[in-house]
Amino acid sequence: MGKDNGPTDAEQMLFDANLREFGVRVSLICALESNQTISQSEAYKRVKTLWKQLKESRKNLRIGDDQ
Repeated sequence: MGKDNGPTDAEQMLFDANLREFGVRVSLICALESNQTISQSEAYKRVKTLWKQLKESRKNLRIGDDQ
């Protein structure tokens, strides 16, 4: 980290926060599905959307790029 092409500490911290939020939201979606508040297909759709957002965040923050 911190190299010319790698993520900065701030970018890494932001991604870490995004990753934690992803985990919290997925847990909530699982609980909603377990309680039959939402269907399995709705839960899948919501998790898939969150996953795409997390991947986009990772890409925008240059996390995991070859350095």
